[in-house]
Amino acid sequence: MSADDASRIELLEAEERRLRVMLESVPDFIARITLDGKFLDLNHVAPGLDKAKVLGSSFEAYLPEALHERARAALKTAYESRSVQQFAAMGPVSADVMGHFLTRVSPVVENGEVTSFVMTATNVTALEEHRLLLQHALEAMGLGTFSFDPATGAGTWDEVAGRVFGLARGESMPGLERFFTEWVHPEDLDGVKKALERTFVTQQFGPLEYRIRLPNGSTRWVSATGTTMRDPRGKVTTIVGTVKDVTDRRALEARLRDAEKLESIGRLAGGVAHDFNNMLTAILGNVAFAATMDSIQEARPLLEEARLAAERSAALTAQLLAFARRQIIEPKVLAPDESIERLEPLLRRLLDERKRLELSLGASGHVRIGESQLEQVVMNLVTNARDAVPGSGRITVATQDTLLEGADCAEMGLIAGPYVMLSVTDTGGGIPQDALPHLFEPFFTTREGGTGLGLATCYGIVKQNRGTISVESELGRGSTFRVYLPRVEAPAPAKPSSAAVRRTAQIKVLIVEDEENVRRVLNRALRGGEFAAFVASGAEEARHIADQHGPFDVLVTDIVMPDVDGRELARELRARYPELRVLFVSGYSQDLPFQDQPQDVTAFLQKPFQPGELANAVHELWGASRSKRGR
Repeated sequence: MSADDASRIELLEAEERRLRVMLESVPDFIARITLDGKFLDLNHVAPGLDKAKVLGSSFEAYLPEALHERARAALKTAYESRSVQQFAAMGPVSADVMGHFLTRVSPVVENGEVTSFVMTATNVTALEEHRLLLQHALEAMGLGTFSFDPATGAGTWDEVAGRVFGLARGESMPGLERFFTEWVHPEDLDGVKKALERTFVTQQFGPLEYRIRLPNGSTRWVSATGTTMRDPRGKVTTIVGTVKDVTDRRALEARLRDAEKLESIGRLAGGVAHDFNNMLTAILGNVAFAATMDSIQEARPLLEEARLAAERSAALTAQLLAFARRQIIEPKVLAPDESIERLEPLLRRLLDERKRLELSLGASGHVRIGESQLEQVVMNLVTNARDAVPGSGRITVATQDTLLEGADCAEMGLIAGPYVMLSVTDTGGGIPQDALPHLFEPFFTTREGGTGLGLATCYGIVKQNRGTISVESELGRGSTFRVYLPRVEAPAPAKPSSAAVRRTAQIKVLIVEDEENVRRVLNRALRGGEFAAFVASGAEEARHIADQHGPFDVLVTDIVMPDVDGRELARELRARYPELRVLFVSGYSQDLPFQDQPQDVTAFLQKPFQPGELANAVHELWGASRSKRGR
């Protein structure tokens, strides 16, 4: 061997020693293995293992048997595709302890053939333990995690999130577009999409509560919040977050709102009784005097006074029902100023003579919210303001149109755009600063005897309708609560009434009402002329009349009756006479009377009503059905 060859060999051996020192200093396990998985060489072994005994053995000997198939599949794919394969595995971190490893298999290609593999294993035990701790904590809180790519709509979610959305174990997350069309409730879809759009500006998704429709047909409420991940250029690549089923919590909140309504009604009871007694005195007195008159001309002014008092009673009853009854909320487009003006008599009844109520209504915009919800927010805020003013003082209810944008929106968690602002200001003693962050929490109260439900109820209603509520207060200088609700387009003008359509033959009407005096009024309102009316006191009599004189054009029925209620009777008669139209009348109902009836053949008229209103409602219902049949 020449001196040059010896020198080159010495250099190569020195380079090999340096490389081996480098490999041995790497914390990862690096090994060369045969095609069938036996160790040819490796940089080091776990403490307690003998490197000489490891060499020549199969790597599968150091894996749990459950992972053998996964490891063999990785080697097979690496061999066939000549690409790096990766899989999660467990292996020894010492002779007695197993840990979690991220394992990569790289094919070694020599002379065009795969002759062996290089396997690297990175110890991720600490990371996996932290992941499991976080996962258990999230599961204990009922939080599922999700992620999706906003560019493609593809995403993933964990097992908890899958349960929230009613998916079977192992079922993959649907694409974003399918999620919108099949899972998100149609009434909440616009809000979810706008929240997603806002994420690209604020880098935060939500927090947002919305309804989903599960594959089994049920509806649930979920709460979702998230954030964004961006690439070095600032482009959003992923939105990640958590989701939780809050259906039970919202049901509890609904019960809390009911409790708050009862408390508020209790406060109103004395004033309402006073007003009703006054109006009943006017009605009874004028009717008694009218009975002594010799002619209708003399009695007419007294009867008019009685009618006006009855209408005032009806208006007060309508306000109480809208405020107090349990009902399916029907969000609709309404003008807040008009609602508050109608509510003003009840608001004044909440206050004693030392407190002055002022209205400063300057909003021309409309909002979309359940009317009873808006009334409850105003009632609760005014009640809260009344309790904050110990003696004499002033409470101001104000509205105005406003435009929110930029930092204001981000601070309040709103989407930039037009809003209607409703404020309630009092001249009371103010709220301590340390109490302000807790004001909207259920059961938190700053006054003796308070339930802590009023402001929490307001908060829930406002958030449900995609708005926000804030408070400003200073000790000794009173408080102002501000509610912001998104402004929407005013409803389109009503189309000409189809009741203008008249027919030459009489409209044949079956009236079903168990209250005799009301039954007589309904009969008189639809007697003769364009109507041929038949009257029944209950379902059994109605069936007999239908057998003798049917079919009928319109059924006018009370909802609440002692034997069979109006809804059941309507279903039964419509099964016999498919062309029958139904007008439900009631003084009170806990839910919509025609939820299970076709909406193009039913209508509802709230008691009390004028005889002319009943006749018009029958004409309207019959006219709509006639025009529908004529198309």
